[in-house]
Amino acid sequence: MIIVWLLPLGLCLAFGAALLLPAPGLWLNEQGLLPWLVALIFLVNGLQTRLQQLRPEPGFGRTLLMGALINLLLSPLLGWLIYAFSALDDSLRLGLLVMSMVPPTLSSCVVLTRISGGKASWSLFLTLGLNFIGIGTIPFVLSLLVGSSLQLSPWSLLQTLVNIVLLPFIGGLLLRLWCPPLGARPWLGLVPTLSVIVTSWITLSSSQQALYLLSADALLTLSAWSLLLHLALLLLCLSGGRLLRLALAERRALLFTASQKTMPVAVSVLVGLGSASGAAVVSCILFHFLQMLFDSLLASRIKGRQARMGESEDALSG
Repeated sequence: MIIVWLLPLGLCLAFGAALLLPAPGLWLNEQGLLPWLVALIFLVNGLQTRLQQLRPEPGFGRTLLMGALINLLLSPLLGWLIYAFSALDDSLRLGLLVMSMVPPTLSSCVVLTRISGGKASWSLFLTLGLNFIGIGTIPFVLSLLVGSSLQLSPWSLLQTLVNIVLLPFIGGLLLRLWCPPLGARPWLGLVPTLSVIVTSWITLSSSQQALYLLSADALLTLSAWSLLLHLALLLLCLSGGRLLRLALAERRALLFTASQKTMPVAVSVLVGLGSASGAAVVSCILFHFLQMLFDSLLASRIKGRQARMGESEDALSG
């Protein structure tokens, strides 16, 4: 049971540690540990993936299109509604709007999908595909909704995707071919979960001062709008999966990938807009943490329910 709830419990501990004792996390961030943690997640995912799971499947193309529609088009429209009609401070609204435009986070989508029993290979390729598509959609959507003429270079993001996602994943696949028993180690599944927890701790520690800029009322209001936006994305993903008549494992891959948003890309966009400090960044930090916490609780609940159902079936068959 502790393992089932490891991710949400770890994220809560990471948040508390970042607020109370940020110095170790700051030091690790200065050492450049974050990219290595993301690479480790995808190395392990490669180790846990069979080559047969990577063959082309007929339903993936339309699932990618549905994910792009939800994550990169409908999500910015929802963010714009919050931007236009909420009573949040201008900087907080801008941060939340930018967060609604960016593609899924690299560190957690596959981990959450695997925890929930979803198709992790689909989550991986959805993450890569939506990040590639997002390179082109972010400047266009920004220009359409807020009149910005931001120019984003696709090469830095492309290099990041190759270096910390694609190459480690291929390395994991090769390791599995060279040493098959390594991919079956029971403790291996804990490595990505622990990496996500440590990544969140380092990220929150680096942003601790920005979190203290807000009053309690502003923090609560921002939290409510952030959760509302994320819940709307989850509902859209559920509806999209049913509309496409996807299998349960495929629906979970769409659910835990197309509803997620990446904080580093959002901060990069704010840098381009000249708003990469203070309250705008707080919106990105808080949204990132709340989506991680909520989805980790949801994935753990799904896993716990599956475990109970398996025990019931064993008891009946016995």
